[in-house]
Amino acid sequence: MQLQPISSQSVNYQSQKNENTVPERSAKAILAGTLIGGIPSALVFRDSISIKSDKCMQSVGSLMQQMMPDVDTFDNIKAAAERAIQDTGLSGKGVSLNVVNSQNSAQVAQELITANKKTPFIKRLAKNFAKMFEVGANAAFEPKSNRVYIGEKGLYSSVFHEIGHAMNYNSSKLMKFLQKARILTPFNVPVLGLGLFAASLFHRVKPESANEPKSMWEKTKDFVKNNAGKITFATFLPMLIEEAVASVKGIKVAKKYLNPAQVSKLTKNYLTAFSSYGLTAVALGAAVGLGNMIAQGIQEKANKK
Repeated sequence: MQLQPISSQSVNYQSQKNENTVPERSAKAILAGTLIGGIPSALVFRDSISIKSDKCMQSVGSLMQQMMPDVDTFDNIKAAAERAIQDTGLSGKGVSLNVVNSQNSAQVAQELITANKKTPFIKRLAKNFAKMFEVGANAAFEPKSNRVYIGEKGLYSSVFHEIGHAMNYNSSKLMKFLQKARILTPFNVPVLGLGLFAASLFHRVKPESANEPKSMWEKTKDFVKNNAGKITFATFLPMLIEEAVASVKGIKVAKKYLNPAQVSKLTKNYLTAFSSYGLTAVALGAAVGLGNMIAQGIQEKANKK
């Protein structure tokens, strides 16, 4: 069999085909990474800003009360919380306890709007938040007004955790800073991590050689590219640390007013609540890491060809 020489036309055609394939695969890599890494955060964001019906709120309240049952009657917990606010000196710093019910939930919604005028979506969601307090689906410390909100129907034992938040905000510069750093993950969405991840999708890590050393800027981009998932998880750390410290302080305060059995139940409740934050951070960080890994895989195939 006689071998036929490869024509220059064939070589040029193959070269042109490969050149066309690289941008195509780059686009596929960016699209795949964006979808896989971004969709979970988009779902969390949609759930956070969606307006819930009263029936949905009632269901959420029932579920939360099953997961974290209250450790005493409402009147006993309220009285203990009021004493705790006095004894810790928080009352002197303007902290107050506010009970939300069907009669005052509209007023609470307006209070939240007034205190958070510059917060995105607050007008849309204030009624949601107030309703959650009312039906026993949540409790909260609102730092701008120094108010602790609880509902009388359930989840009111979380008040000690919220007192812990108040102590962080009014008694610790570091913890106050960490509270403000939650801006990195508004509505549990890692906006900074997602932004860095999106930028990294357009960057390709190139090998370094002795003749062509990389600049610090190039190394920084490489680091972000190779650690997008870990960086995304890291943006949750201020929130996770501050939440943990608030629980520790809250339990320490509660020990002065509750018996050991009640404190044990309260600790389990707070661990359950903290695990929801931790799982969200892990899940969204893992999604970004997976999206980054798949995008890099697609791009590496293009580079080899």
